[in-house]
Amino acid sequence: MANLSIEYDKKDFMFMDKLRKMFPEIRAQAMGYVGSEGKKRLKNRFLSGQEIDLKQYPKDIKGRRTISYSIGRNANYVKISSYPLNLFERGRTLRSGKREKGKRVITGKFKRLMMSDLRSIVNQFDTKILDKKLDKI
Repeated sequence: MANLSIEYDKKDFMFMDKLRKMFPEIRAQAMGYVGSEGKKRLKNRFLSGQEIDLKQYPKDIKGRRTISYSIGRNANYVKISSYPLNLFERGRTLRSGKREKGKRVITGKFKRLMMSDLRSIVNQFDTKILDKKLDKI
């Protein structure tokens, strides 16, 4: 059985070596871009008088972020959250004792919106950030 061993000179493949080293950073930046765009869409579509009228943005009186996102371990996912929406997500009991139905904004409407807009958000990241980075190589 014949074996083939190929050795390459790093000088010939500098572009590929730089690109390989950039992948974790690019993936994290892409997830951050998706998170920031999701944060904007959550504020504009659901927290500007439609579902809940959010008066304090980006921070409330106590200094807490009203809408935030975090990038998961190894940049595999983005978690977008809003603590004002958590109060209304699964329903609540009113002072009168009646139970108000949950609005399911994050787990329902917003999730569907992000899944449908995800391709356009990634394309925006590609044109705005990734092309500039690759031109520098």
